[in-house]
Amino acid sequence: MLFPRTAHLDHVTQHAAQRLSTLLCFFSLGLSTAAWAPLIPFAQQRLHLNHADFGTLLLCIGAGSMIAMPTTGLLIQKVGCRVVISIALLLLLMVLPIFALSSSILVMSLALFLFGTAAGSLGVAINLQAVMVEKNSAKSMMSQFHGMCSLGGLAGVMTVTALLSLGASPLISALVICSLLVLIGLFAVPHSLSAVEHDTPSEINHVKRFSQKIPSPTILLIGIVCFIAFLAEGSAMDWSGIYLISEYQINPAIAGLAYTFFAIAMTIGRFGGHFLQQKLGEKNIIIYGAICAAFGLLMVVVAPYWTFALIGYALLGLGCSNIVPVMFSRVGRQNLMPKAAALSCVSTMAYSGSLIGPALVGISSEMIGLTIVFSIIAIMLMLIAFLNHFTQVKSL
Repeated sequence: MLFPRTAHLDHVTQHAAQRLSTLLCFFSLGLSTAAWAPLIPFAQQRLHLNHADFGTLLLCIGAGSMIAMPTTGLLIQKVGCRVVISIALLLLLMVLPIFALSSSILVMSLALFLFGTAAGSLGVAINLQAVMVEKNSAKSMMSQFHGMCSLGGLAGVMTVTALLSLGASPLISALVICSLLVLIGLFAVPHSLSAVEHDTPSEINHVKRFSQKIPSPTILLIGIVCFIAFLAEGSAMDWSGIYLISEYQINPAIAGLAYTFFAIAMTIGRFGGHFLQQKLGEKNIIIYGAICAAFGLLMVVVAPYWTFALIGYALLGLGCSNIVPVMFSRVGRQNLMPKAAALSCVSTMAYSGSLIGPALVGISSEMIGLTIVFSIIAIMLMLIAFLNHFTQVKSL
Protein backbone atom coordinates (compact mmCIF):
# COMPACT_ATOMS: atom_id res chain seq x y z
CA MET A 1 0.00 0.00 0.00
CA LEU A 2 2.93 2.30 0.58
CA PHE A 3 4.13 2.23 -3.00
CA PRO A 4 0.85 3.38 -4.64
CA ARG A 5 0.61 6.18 -2.09
CA THR A 6 4.22 7.19 -2.70
CA ALA A 7 3.65 7.09 -6.45
CA HIS A 8 0.57 9.26 -5.99
CA LEU A 9 2.54 11.81 -3.96
CA ASP A 10 5.29 11.84 -6.57
CA HIS A 11 2.64 12.37 -9.25
CA VAL A 12 1.09 15.26 -7.31
CA THR A 13 4.50 16.82 -6.68
CA GLN A 14 5.39 16.53 -10.36
CA HIS A 15 2.18 18.24 -11.46
CA ALA A 16 2.69 20.99 -8.87
CA ALA A 17 6.19 21.62 -10.24
CA GLN A 18 4.86 21.67 -13.80
CA ARG A 19 2.16 24.19 -12.85
CA LEU A 20 4.72 26.43 -11.15
CA SER A 21 7.06 26.08 -14.11
CA THR A 22 4.27 27.08 -16.49
CA LEU A 23 3.37 30.07 -14.34
CA LEU A 24 7.00 31.21 -14.31
CA CYS A 25 7.33 30.71 -18.08
CA PHE A 26 4.31 32.96 -18.67
CA PHE A 27 5.82 35.49 -16.26
CA SER A 28 9.10 35.45 -18.19
CA LEU A 29 7.30 36.08 -21.50
CA GLY A 30 5.50 39.08 -20.07
CA LEU A 31 8.62 40.36 -18.31
CA SER A 32 10.86 40.24 -21.37
CA THR A 33 8.39 41.63 -23.91
CA ALA A 34 7.07 44.43 -21.70
CA ALA A 35 10.57 45.54 -20.73
CA TRP A 36 10.94 46.61 -24.36
CA ALA A 37 8.04 49.10 -24.08
CA PRO A 38 9.78 51.84 -22.00
CA LEU A 39 12.89 51.50 -24.19
CA ILE A 40 10.97 52.22 -27.41
CA PRO A 41 11.00 56.06 -27.24
CA PHE A 42 14.76 55.99 -26.60
CA ALA A 43 15.32 53.58 -29.49
CA GLN A 44 13.24 55.70 -31.85
CA GLN A 45 15.14 58.85 -30.90
CA ARG A 46 18.51 57.08 -31.11
CA LEU A 47 17.73 55.80 -34.61
CA HIS A 48 16.21 59.15 -35.73
CA LEU A 49 13.11 57.50 -37.23
CA ASN A 50 9.61 58.88 -37.71
CA HIS A 51 6.44 56.87 -36.94
CA ALA A 52 6.26 55.26 -40.37
CA ASP A 53 9.93 54.29 -40.52
CA PHE A 54 9.87 52.98 -36.97
CA GLY A 55 6.69 51.04 -37.74
CA THR A 56 8.40 49.50 -40.73
CA LEU A 57 11.32 48.52 -38.51
CA LEU A 58 8.91 46.81 -36.12
CA LEU A 59 7.85 44.53 -38.97
CA CYS A 60 11.07 42.63 -38.27
CA ILE A 61 9.44 41.41 -35.05
CA GLY A 62 6.47 40.16 -37.03
CA ALA A 63 8.67 38.50 -39.62
CA GLY A 64 10.53 36.55 -36.96
CA SER A 65 7.34 35.49 -35.21
CA MET A 66 5.50 34.50 -38.39
CA ILE A 67 8.38 32.23 -39.38
CA ALA A 68 8.78 30.72 -35.91
CA MET A 69 5.20 30.19 -34.72
CA PRO A 70 3.79 27.93 -37.46
CA THR A 71 6.76 25.58 -37.14
CA THR A 72 6.96 25.60 -33.34
CA GLY A 73 3.99 23.27 -32.96
CA LEU A 74 5.68 20.67 -35.18
CA LEU A 75 9.03 21.16 -33.43
CA ILE A 76 7.48 20.64 -30.01
CA GLN A 77 6.04 17.31 -31.16
CA LYS A 78 9.63 16.12 -31.74
CA VAL A 79 11.67 17.74 -28.95
CA GLY A 80 9.09 18.79 -26.37
CA CYS A 81 8.36 22.15 -24.77
CA ARG A 82 11.49 22.29 -22.61
CA VAL A 83 13.97 22.62 -25.48
CA VAL A 84 11.92 25.31 -27.23
CA ILE A 85 11.48 27.29 -24.01
CA SER A 86 15.23 27.11 -23.27
CA ILE A 87 16.26 28.37 -26.71
CA ALA A 88 13.65 31.15 -26.67
CA LEU A 89 14.81 32.44 -23.28
CA LEU A 90 18.44 32.45 -24.43
CA LEU A 91 17.51 34.51 -27.49
CA LEU A 92 15.65 37.02 -25.31
CA LEU A 93 18.69 37.34 -23.07
CA MET A 94 20.80 38.13 -26.13
CA VAL A 95 18.61 40.80 -27.72
CA LEU A 96 17.43 42.90 -24.76
CA PRO A 97 20.82 44.61 -24.23
CA ILE A 98 21.02 45.30 -27.98
CA PHE A 99 17.73 47.24 -27.78
CA ALA A 100 19.32 49.54 -25.22
CA LEU A 101 22.60 50.05 -27.10
CA SER A 102 22.28 49.84 -30.84
CA SER A 103 22.19 52.95 -33.01
CA SER A 104 22.43 50.90 -36.19
CA ILE A 105 19.24 50.19 -38.09
CA LEU A 106 20.70 46.95 -39.47
CA VAL A 107 21.68 45.62 -36.03
CA MET A 108 18.35 46.69 -34.56
CA SER A 109 16.50 44.96 -37.41
CA LEU A 110 18.30 41.68 -36.71
CA ALA A 111 17.69 42.03 -32.97
CA LEU A 112 13.98 42.67 -33.52
CA PHE A 113 13.77 39.67 -35.85
CA LEU A 114 15.31 37.42 -33.19
CA PHE A 115 13.06 39.02 -30.57
CA GLY A 116 10.00 38.11 -32.64
CA THR A 117 11.30 34.59 -33.20
CA ALA A 118 11.90 34.06 -29.49
CA ALA A 119 8.64 35.63 -28.31
CA GLY A 120 6.58 33.77 -30.90
CA SER A 121 8.14 30.38 -30.16
CA LEU A 122 7.91 30.91 -26.42
CA GLY A 123 4.25 31.91 -26.72
CA VAL A 124 3.30 28.77 -28.64
CA ALA A 125 5.32 26.47 -26.35
CA ILE A 126 3.98 27.77 -23.06
CA ASN A 127 0.37 27.89 -24.25
CA LEU A 128 0.58 24.27 -25.39
CA GLN A 129 2.16 23.35 -22.07
CA ALA A 130 -0.59 25.31 -20.27
CA VAL A 131 -3.31 23.36 -22.10
CA MET A 132 -1.75 20.04 -21.05
CA VAL A 133 -1.22 21.14 -17.44
CA GLU A 134 -4.78 22.49 -17.26
CA LYS A 135 -6.10 19.21 -18.67
CA ASN A 136 -4.18 17.19 -16.07
CA SER A 137 -5.38 19.41 -13.21
CA ALA A 138 -9.05 19.09 -14.30
CA LYS A 139 -9.79 22.73 -13.45
CA SER A 140 -9.66 26.08 -15.19
CA MET A 141 -6.18 27.58 -14.93
CA MET A 142 -5.71 29.47 -18.20
CA SER A 143 -6.67 32.84 -16.68
CA GLN A 144 -4.04 32.32 -13.97
CA PHE A 145 -1.39 31.44 -16.53
CA HIS A 146 -2.14 34.49 -18.67
CA GLY A 147 -2.45 36.51 -15.47
CA MET A 148 1.16 35.64 -14.72
CA CYS A 149 2.09 36.88 -18.19
CA SER A 150 0.40 40.17 -17.38
CA LEU A 151 2.07 40.25 -13.96
CA GLY A 152 5.41 39.71 -15.68
CA GLY A 153 4.59 42.50 -18.10
CA LEU A 154 3.70 44.75 -15.19
CA ALA A 155 6.96 43.88 -13.42
CA GLY A 156 8.95 44.48 -16.59
CA VAL A 157 7.48 47.86 -17.48
CA MET A 158 7.47 49.13 -13.88
CA THR A 159 11.05 48.00 -13.24
CA VAL A 160 12.44 49.60 -16.39
CA THR A 161 10.33 52.77 -15.98
CA ALA A 162 11.45 53.14 -12.36
CA LEU A 163 15.11 52.60 -13.23
CA LEU A 164 14.95 55.11 -16.09
CA SER A 165 13.19 57.71 -13.93
CA LEU A 166 15.91 57.29 -11.29
CA GLY A 167 18.57 58.05 -13.87
CA ALA A 168 19.69 54.55 -14.82
CA SER A 169 20.75 54.04 -18.42
CA PRO A 170 18.68 51.90 -20.81
CA LEU A 171 21.51 49.33 -20.80
CA ILE A 172 21.51 48.94 -17.01
CA SER A 173 17.72 48.61 -17.08
CA ALA A 174 17.91 45.88 -19.74
CA LEU A 175 20.61 43.99 -17.81
CA VAL A 176 18.47 43.98 -14.67
CA ILE A 177 15.67 42.33 -16.65
CA CYS A 178 18.14 39.80 -18.06
CA SER A 179 19.27 38.92 -14.54
CA LEU A 180 15.67 38.26 -13.51
CA LEU A 181 15.15 36.06 -16.59
CA VAL A 182 18.19 33.97 -15.66
CA LEU A 183 16.89 33.41 -12.13
CA ILE A 184 13.44 32.42 -13.41
CA GLY A 185 14.86 30.12 -16.05
CA LEU A 186 16.97 28.20 -13.54
CA PHE A 187 13.79 26.77 -12.00
CA ALA A 188 11.24 27.00 -14.81
CA VAL A 189 13.17 25.23 -17.56
CA PRO A 190 14.07 21.97 -15.73
CA HIS A 191 10.42 21.42 -14.75
CA SER A 192 8.96 22.21 -18.17
CA LEU A 193 7.40 19.34 -20.10
CA SER A 194 9.98 17.33 -21.99
CA ALA A 195 7.35 15.50 -24.04
CA VAL A 196 3.92 16.36 -25.40
CA GLU A 197 0.83 14.34 -24.59
CA HIS A 198 -0.94 13.21 -27.73
CA ASP A 199 -4.68 13.25 -28.23
CA THR A 200 -6.60 10.24 -26.92
CA PRO A 201 -7.79 7.60 -29.43
CA SER A 202 -11.37 8.90 -29.24
CA GLU A 203 -10.19 12.45 -29.89
CA ILE A 204 -8.03 11.28 -32.80
CA ASN A 205 -10.94 9.39 -34.38
CA HIS A 206 -13.20 12.39 -33.92
CA VAL A 207 -10.63 14.69 -35.49
CA LYS A 208 -10.18 12.34 -38.44
CA ARG A 209 -13.91 12.39 -39.13
CA PHE A 210 -13.84 16.17 -39.35
CA SER A 211 -10.31 16.66 -40.67
CA GLN A 212 -9.73 19.38 -43.24
CA LYS A 213 -6.78 20.61 -45.22
CA ILE A 214 -7.26 24.06 -43.72
CA PRO A 215 -8.16 24.99 -40.11
CA SER A 216 -11.86 24.82 -39.28
CA PRO A 217 -13.88 28.07 -39.37
CA THR A 218 -14.26 27.96 -35.58
CA ILE A 219 -10.48 27.82 -35.08
CA LEU A 220 -9.96 30.65 -37.56
CA LEU A 221 -12.57 32.82 -35.80
CA ILE A 222 -10.94 32.15 -32.44
CA GLY A 223 -7.66 33.22 -34.03
CA ILE A 224 -9.26 36.43 -35.33
CA VAL A 225 -10.64 37.28 -31.88
CA CYS A 226 -7.21 36.71 -30.32
CA PHE A 227 -5.57 38.76 -33.09
CA ILE A 228 -7.77 41.76 -32.29
CA ALA A 229 -7.19 41.46 -28.54
CA PHE A 230 -3.43 41.13 -29.00
CA LEU A 231 -3.43 43.99 -31.51
CA ALA A 232 -4.91 46.23 -28.82
CA GLU A 233 -2.37 44.92 -26.30
CA GLY A 234 0.53 45.36 -28.71
CA SER A 235 -0.60 48.90 -29.53
CA ALA A 236 -0.66 49.72 -25.84
CA MET A 237 2.82 48.27 -25.38
CA ASP A 238 4.58 49.78 -28.39
CA TRP A 239 2.71 53.04 -28.99
CA SER A 240 1.23 54.23 -25.69
CA GLY A 241 4.46 55.92 -24.61
CA ILE A 242 5.00 57.53 -28.00
CA TYR A 243 1.34 58.64 -28.03
CA LEU A 244 1.65 60.38 -24.66
CA ILE A 245 4.86 62.10 -25.75
CA SER A 246 3.52 63.25 -29.13
CA GLU A 247 0.06 64.30 -27.93
CA TYR A 248 0.81 65.64 -24.43
CA GLN A 249 4.58 66.35 -24.57
CA ILE A 250 5.32 64.47 -21.34
CA ASN A 251 8.81 63.46 -20.21
CA PRO A 252 9.94 60.25 -22.00
CA ALA A 253 11.17 58.86 -18.66
CA ILE A 254 7.57 58.55 -17.39
CA ALA A 255 5.93 57.66 -20.71
CA GLY A 256 5.89 54.02 -19.57
CA LEU A 257 3.09 54.90 -17.12
CA ALA A 258 0.51 54.34 -19.86
CA TYR A 259 1.45 50.70 -20.31
CA THR A 260 1.90 50.38 -16.54
CA PHE A 261 -1.77 51.31 -15.97
CA PHE A 262 -2.76 48.93 -18.77
CA ALA A 263 -0.72 46.07 -17.28
CA ILE A 264 -2.00 46.63 -13.72
CA ALA A 265 -5.63 46.45 -14.84
CA MET A 266 -5.00 43.43 -17.06
CA THR A 267 -3.22 41.59 -14.25
CA ILE A 268 -6.09 42.22 -11.82
CA GLY A 269 -8.63 41.14 -14.42
CA ARG A 270 -6.83 37.91 -15.25
CA PHE A 271 -6.23 36.82 -11.68
CA GLY A 272 -9.92 37.47 -11.06
CA GLY A 273 -10.85 35.68 -14.27
CA HIS A 274 -12.00 32.42 -12.65
CA PHE A 275 -14.28 34.33 -10.27
CA LEU A 276 -15.65 36.51 -13.08
CA GLN A 277 -16.37 33.47 -15.25
CA GLN A 278 -18.33 31.89 -12.43
CA LYS A 279 -20.37 35.07 -11.89
CA LEU A 280 -20.85 36.24 -15.48
CA GLY A 281 -20.39 33.09 -17.52
CA GLU A 282 -17.87 32.48 -20.27
CA LYS A 283 -20.01 34.09 -22.96
CA ASN A 284 -20.77 37.29 -21.05
CA ILE A 285 -17.21 37.84 -19.88
CA ILE A 286 -16.15 38.11 -23.53
CA ILE A 287 -18.99 40.50 -24.43
CA TYR A 288 -18.52 42.79 -21.43
CA GLY A 289 -14.75 42.67 -21.83
CA ALA A 290 -14.92 43.73 -25.48
CA ILE A 291 -17.22 46.66 -24.63
CA CYS A 292 -14.99 47.77 -21.74
CA ALA A 293 -11.85 47.57 -23.88
CA ALA A 294 -13.40 49.53 -26.75
CA PHE A 295 -14.67 52.23 -24.37
CA GLY A 296 -11.24 52.49 -22.74
CA LEU A 297 -9.42 52.97 -26.05
CA LEU A 298 -11.95 55.57 -27.16
CA MET A 299 -11.35 57.36 -23.87
CA VAL A 300 -7.64 57.46 -24.72
CA VAL A 301 -8.51 59.08 -28.05
CA VAL A 302 -10.72 61.84 -26.60
CA ALA A 303 -8.86 62.43 -23.30
CA PRO A 304 -8.24 66.17 -22.75
CA TYR A 305 -5.34 65.47 -20.35
CA TRP A 306 -2.79 62.66 -20.26
CA THR A 307 -3.98 61.55 -16.82
CA PHE A 308 -7.39 60.68 -18.32
CA ALA A 309 -5.61 58.70 -21.02
CA LEU A 310 -4.05 56.59 -18.26
CA ILE A 311 -7.55 55.70 -17.04
CA GLY A 312 -8.49 54.76 -20.59
CA TYR A 313 -5.51 52.43 -20.85
CA ALA A 314 -6.53 50.84 -17.55
CA LEU A 315 -10.03 50.14 -18.91
CA LEU A 316 -8.50 48.75 -22.09
CA GLY A 317 -6.36 46.35 -20.06
CA LEU A 318 -9.27 45.28 -17.86
CA GLY A 319 -11.49 44.64 -20.87
CA CYS A 320 -8.89 42.63 -22.77
CA SER A 321 -7.76 40.65 -19.73
CA ASN A 322 -9.91 37.52 -20.11
CA ILE A 323 -10.60 37.44 -23.85
CA VAL A 324 -7.46 35.55 -24.85
CA PRO A 325 -7.42 33.11 -21.87
CA VAL A 326 -11.02 32.07 -22.59
CA MET A 327 -10.25 31.60 -26.28
CA PHE A 328 -7.18 29.47 -25.58
CA SER A 329 -9.23 27.34 -23.17
CA ARG A 330 -11.72 26.80 -25.98
CA VAL A 331 -8.91 25.65 -28.24
CA GLY A 332 -7.87 23.16 -25.55
CA ARG A 333 -11.43 21.80 -25.32
CA GLN A 334 -12.21 21.64 -29.04
CA ASN A 335 -12.20 18.41 -31.03
CA LEU A 336 -12.10 19.85 -34.54
CA MET A 337 -8.32 19.64 -34.92
CA PRO A 338 -5.36 18.09 -33.07
CA LYS A 339 -4.61 20.39 -30.15
CA ALA A 340 -0.98 21.07 -31.12
CA ALA A 341 -1.98 22.07 -34.67
CA ALA A 342 -4.94 24.16 -33.46
CA LEU A 343 -2.84 25.96 -30.84
CA SER A 344 -0.09 26.62 -33.37
CA CYS A 345 -2.65 28.12 -35.76
CA VAL A 346 -4.38 30.26 -33.12
CA SER A 347 -1.07 31.32 -31.56
CA THR A 348 0.25 32.40 -34.95
CA MET A 349 -2.81 34.57 -35.56
CA ALA A 350 -2.92 35.83 -31.98
CA TYR A 351 0.71 36.79 -31.49
CA SER A 352 0.88 38.32 -34.94
CA GLY A 353 -1.58 40.83 -33.53
CA SER A 354 0.91 41.94 -30.88
CA LEU A 355 4.02 41.51 -33.04
CA ILE A 356 2.93 42.62 -36.54
CA GLY A 357 0.03 44.83 -35.50
CA PRO A 358 2.11 47.59 -33.89
CA ALA A 359 4.17 47.88 -37.08
CA LEU A 360 1.00 48.40 -39.10
CA VAL A 361 -0.14 50.95 -36.52
CA GLY A 362 3.04 52.93 -37.05
CA ILE A 363 2.79 52.86 -40.83
CA SER A 364 -0.89 53.80 -40.80
CA SER A 365 -0.45 56.53 -38.18
CA GLU A 366 1.99 58.40 -40.41
CA MET A 367 -0.81 58.72 -42.98
CA ILE A 368 -3.94 59.15 -40.82
CA GLY A 369 -2.59 59.75 -37.30
CA LEU A 370 -2.50 57.61 -34.17
CA THR A 371 -5.85 58.97 -33.00
CA ILE A 372 -7.74 57.58 -35.99
CA VAL A 373 -5.82 54.29 -35.86
CA PHE A 374 -6.75 53.83 -32.20
CA SER A 375 -10.39 54.58 -33.07
CA ILE A 376 -10.34 51.83 -35.71
CA ILE A 377 -8.91 49.36 -33.19
CA ALA A 378 -11.71 50.30 -30.77
CA ILE A 379 -14.27 49.39 -33.45
CA MET A 380 -12.48 46.09 -34.01
CA LEU A 381 -12.71 45.37 -30.28
CA MET A 382 -16.49 45.80 -30.48
CA LEU A 383 -16.47 43.18 -33.26
CA ILE A 384 -15.27 40.62 -30.70
CA ALA A 385 -18.66 40.75 -28.97
CA PHE A 386 -20.28 39.69 -32.25
CA LEU A 387 -17.72 36.99 -33.13
CA ASN A 388 -17.99 35.48 -29.65
CA HIS A 389 -21.20 33.66 -30.65
CA PHE A 390 -19.38 31.79 -33.43
CA THR A 391 -16.39 30.63 -31.36
CA GLN A 392 -18.26 28.29 -29.00
CA VAL A 393 -16.84 24.76 -28.77
CA LYS A 394 -18.05 21.60 -27.07
CA SER A 395 -16.03 18.95 -25.29
CA LEU A 396 -16.08 15.35 -26.40
